[in-house]
Amino acid sequence: MRADHLSYKRATNVSMLGVAIQVVLGIALLLYGLIKDDSAGVTASFLILLGTAVWIALAIIFDQHRRERLEAVEHENFADQDLSSSSVFDEAQADLRVAAKRLDWLYKFMLPAVSIAMGIALISVGWLRLGDGPETFEDQLNEGLIQETGQGHHGWAIAFGIGIGVIGFVFARFTSGMARAKVWENLRGGSVYSVGSAIFGLALAIAHFADLAGLGQILSSLNTVLCVTMIVLGAEIFLNFVLDIYRPRPAGEYPRPAFDSRLLGFVAAPDRIAESINDAINYQFGYEVTSSWFYRLLSRSFLWLFLLGGVAIWLMSSFAVIEPHQRGLLLNRGEVVRELGPGLHIKAPWPLGQVVVPEFVRTELEGEGPTAVEREIIEETATGVRILQLGADAPEDEDAVRLWTTEGLSETLMVVQPSPEATGVTSRFGRGLSLASVRVPVYYSITPGGVEAYLRLGTDAETRDSVLRMVAQRELMQELASRSIDDVIGSGRNEIRRSLKDRLTNAFAGLNPDENGNPLGSGVEILFVGFEDASPPFDTAKAFELVFEAAQKSETTVINAEQSAAETLAKTVGSVEDAGEIAAQLAEYDRLRASGNSDELLEQEIQIREMIEAAGGEAGDAIMAARAERWEAHMKARSLSEEYGGKLAAFQAAPEVYETRMRFDAINDAIRDLRLYILDEDSKKHIRLDLIDQYLGSSMFDPQNEGDM
Repeated sequence: MRADHLSYKRATNVSMLGVAIQVVLGIALLLYGLIKDDSAGVTASFLILLGTAVWIALAIIFDQHRRERLEAVEHENFADQDLSSSSVFDEAQADLRVAAKRLDWLYKFMLPAVSIAMGIALISVGWLRLGDGPETFEDQLNEGLIQETGQGHHGWAIAFGIGIGVIGFVFARFTSGMARAKVWENLRGGSVYSVGSAIFGLALAIAHFADLAGLGQILSSLNTVLCVTMIVLGAEIFLNFVLDIYRPRPAGEYPRPAFDSRLLGFVAAPDRIAESINDAINYQFGYEVTSSWFYRLLSRSFLWLFLLGGVAIWLMSSFAVIEPHQRGLLLNRGEVVRELGPGLHIKAPWPLGQVVVPEFVRTELEGEGPTAVEREIIEETATGVRILQLGADAPEDEDAVRLWTTEGLSETLMVVQPSPEATGVTSRFGRGLSLASVRVPVYYSITPGGVEAYLRLGTDAETRDSVLRMVAQRELMQELASRSIDDVIGSGRNEIRRSLKDRLTNAFAGLNPDENGNPLGSGVEILFVGFEDASPPFDTAKAFELVFEAAQKSETTVINAEQSAAETLAKTVGSVEDAGEIAAQLAEYDRLRASGNSDELLEQEIQIREMIEAAGGEAGDAIMAARAERWEAHMKARSLSEEYGGKLAAFQAAPEVYETRMRFDAINDAIRDLRLYILDEDSKKHIRLDLIDQYLGSSMFDPQNEGDM
């Protein structure tokens, strides 16, 4: 096509039409997204509105091309006149090409600036809108409630999506067809954003249609997909900008705008993909494969083969297989029809008919020791036993001994009542409370016919597990709040476990209220509730151990005292039984002594003494020894009395003889160990004493003779 001002004028008009289409579609989708609170719709509207800047830039470029062509025609007219031969015109003709210079400036500065701005805008909007969706669990529950009650806005979304898709794709095909001409090749940059608008609109319609069919995951993740796509398109613009700097171009050729996306260009002009594939096939085989009769036949019938294969695959979705360990729920247009057991079942094809098998999340440890990592596994089963782990986490090593004072173990503290001894203790803040850490594994399974009720708990396995976990956690906290710390860590754990099982059964049965407020239940059955690893907080566990330690010491002291008493009694009176009987007789003796009955008191004393002697202990031995000592003293005194009687008779018979005899006996006793010398009174006496020790010098170092030195 000839590059004249009329061609560029037509391209300018098409660009302005693109501006109008982008503005109308973008504003309409933006208003829908804001009114209906559709995050994906708002995100898609931003891409459509950003495409307006591209069409405006193209309109400016084509209009400047038109002006440049008019200026070139005027220049040619001047050249045909006689004035063109003058030197003055030759020197000034370069200054007269103002439109051409302005066109060069637009290609050199404006288009790169618009490309960079588009890249920044796409990445920024995609990043800012990336987390704009149902972030909380409450939002997800509200979304499920809207879907169940039929208060959604799927009809508007599907209508807007299909309308934008049709308009955008038709206009993109129209502009991409114009871009085949060299003079209109810049229209490719606008066509890619028209086809991008079409893709985003169709994605919105498909997501809402899938949500109507019961596939809510597609709609919930659509906003994230659109944001990531915008970020990728923005990154592609910067990549194109860098590559265009180093891409060689012939003289006089204008650069391709960086916002002209190569990725979306394939969608805008799919025929180019076929041409590229044909060229690649011919190059690989070395001859014109595309000219053969088989290839031409295949290319003519390819669409029908593709459609036939798609229909066959679609019809295969009418068959559903439920495995032996599963139970499924048949949905028809999102409404529950019946529960399916194991086997082959026929249903309406997708998305009209769908079989849902409940999922549950199971965690397992990968690795050993400190490097172990928890991994979540989603399984599909209806007959398996599932576990809700409440309170503290289960220990990683099942064989490890868990003590109250063991460091590194996880604990989740629950509020419990204080012990009865501390119930009356109050402060200015009120009555005190206690804390305890427990681990409560809850084992449950889905009941027959309870699949529908279980699936109503949430849209996915994690949501359903979270609902059951939060309800069970609430019941656990209420149960422990009514129990004392002594019951929790002591002998009341079995009673707490039974009471908690009843609580959980009643709480789960009260879930899923229908339109009349009557609960449908959760569809699960509580099989077992454990109550393990109950302990006080780690910081106060030492104090609890001190109490038990004091109790053990007290019991040890009592046992030692009883043992000492038994040893003492056995040593004293022979045995503990005899000691008890003797103690009873002593009590009777004290009663008789208080009454003043001397005869009975004497008999009781004799009986007690005989019992003590018969027991054979130290007390009996002491009595026997005292009796022997008394008998010895008595006989000694009696012998002295008899001796005195004999001496008295001898004195009375011969007093002088008796007195002399007694005197000589006394002198004999006095000088028994002395050396006696009998001397005459008239003889001369000279006494000499030798005081030299006869052992001196011979045994002075003998330790046996130390006393003789």
